[in-house]
Amino acid sequence: MQLKDIRAALWANTQAPLAVQRVQLELLLQKTGPVRILSPIPFATPLAVLFHLNGTAGFPLVWLALFYVVIASSYVQRRKLEAHGPMRDDELPGILRGRVRDILLLGTLWGAAPWMLSAHQSVELLILMAVFIMGAISLGSAIVSTHRPTIAAFSIPAAAGLISNALWHGGLVGWVLAVCLTLFLAMTLKWTFQQADLLEESLTVRFEKEDLARRLARQVELVENANREKSRFLASASHDLRQPLHAISLFTSVLERSRFDRESTQTIHRLSHSVRMLSQSLDTMLDISRLDAGAVQPRLEPLRVHDLFVALNHTFSGSAQAKDLQLRFRAPGELTVMSDTLLLTRLLGNLIDNAIKYTRAGGVLVAARPDAGRVRFEVIDTGIGIAAEHQEKVFDEFYQLANPQRDRAAGLGIGLSIVQRLSTLLEHPIALSSWPMRGTRFRVWVPQAGAHGTTLAQPAEAGATVAAQADRHLPRHVLVIDDEAVSLEAMALLLSACGCTVHAASSLEQAAQLLAQHSIDAVVSDFRLPGERNGLEYLVELRRNAPHLRTLLVTGETAPQRIADIKASGIAFLHKPVRAEQLLDALAR
Repeated sequence: MQLKDIRAALWANTQAPLAVQRVQLELLLQKTGPVRILSPIPFATPLAVLFHLNGTAGFPLVWLALFYVVIASSYVQRRKLEAHGPMRDDELPGILRGRVRDILLLGTLWGAAPWMLSAHQSVELLILMAVFIMGAISLGSAIVSTHRPTIAAFSIPAAAGLISNALWHGGLVGWVLAVCLTLFLAMTLKWTFQQADLLEESLTVRFEKEDLARRLARQVELVENANREKSRFLASASHDLRQPLHAISLFTSVLERSRFDRESTQTIHRLSHSVRMLSQSLDTMLDISRLDAGAVQPRLEPLRVHDLFVALNHTFSGSAQAKDLQLRFRAPGELTVMSDTLLLTRLLGNLIDNAIKYTRAGGVLVAARPDAGRVRFEVIDTGIGIAAEHQEKVFDEFYQLANPQRDRAAGLGIGLSIVQRLSTLLEHPIALSSWPMRGTRFRVWVPQAGAHGTTLAQPAEAGATVAAQADRHLPRHVLVIDDEAVSLEAMALLLSACGCTVHAASSLEQAAQLLAQHSIDAVVSDFRLPGERNGLEYLVELRRNAPHLRTLLVTGETAPQRIADIKASGIAFLHKPVRAEQLLDALAR
């Protein structure tokens, strides 16, 4: 390795980060502009002339000429930097070294002045030179105080020449002046070094914070991208799983309507139960995906607590009775809250369902009480309770207590995660208190409405709550459109078993031909179909051209934007897998 390379390596090891160097160089260039570079000339010129006239041969003029050369060279280099334009990162160290070199030459010339001008010949000349040099050091150090090497490059050579000259003069004056100059240099370097270090530390902290902020922003972006990818994956996976599950559900419904021996009938009932459990799991995953994607927007309206409790009691009384538990609802007087009917029902329903699951004996109390302009809902159980170390984790996805075997009959462990998301979405604070083996209490605060509200609304989706209808008026001729052969066959088989004449089509072109050939009363279509148009677009057009037809969209789509588009169209729709009762009730309506 050459000496030049060794010096470059030593410089690289001691240099500040590039961002700090850039700011230091910019400040140095601002303080050492073209005008500042020429400013020493009015001081150096009379000093050299004075010493020349004092009879110290021609050395003062030689020194002045060298001074002009250094100043001119530095001025030219400074002008080149101005014309250079923006500096690249790889250029910064070289440019900074160039500025330090120019200032070092200037400091060396000031240090040579006492010797070339023979200041040691008399006390008066020595003191006069000391005044000029100390002034130059003070001013120069202040100008270049943003960079340690530059401060040293100017101050040390300038002071060293004067100190050595004072020592050469000797005597009491020379020695005292040398000591004083040394102390002056030490104090000046200490003060200016502190200023430079403080600036460098401030810049380092600033750029570290900016770098941390950029990395944090990148991490946030990565997390958001991962969340979007997760939502897309859930939507895609859910759609692909719903397709075969939809066919299985319909085939199972056909089997349930057929006559078999007792053992086969029990097997079919178990199969149907398993299909429902899997369908519920997919619906829960869909809820998480939609909430995370912001596709669910609350619609606040007055809601009577009594109506809410009646609906919840109808939903969960059977589950409580099956476990021999008491399920009680209490609310004083006529309380009315301001909330989204469906979302609040889901929030409290998940809490009640969770309480029933983890209560072996006793019961569950659901109460509502006024509380400072709000209504405080409480779901209290006598279940197994939650230890303090688990109380924050129970709101995490897939976290379950007392279910180490991951029994699917006990759910997925997503219910409380949905509760927390709904609590945030509705701005209904939630609190948890629990004691192991004694029970758990969840509290939810909901704004109180000023007037009696409307009765409990029903979900907007077709078939979201299936009304039991003994006498359905099903359409006689039904056109079913689905490019999945198995799903098409299952749908046709079920409707045929219920007395409908089914016309099956696997594409929109085939559907158009069947509509032209037959008297169709209802059209049931899948969302994804071959070709440029999807089933939703076809049903919207069909409803516009033939408003007498009943239209129903059956889809496995879970993407939030798709769901929003479907709802905005006004077309009745069902999510796959569709239960037979849902399908028949939707067609009957």
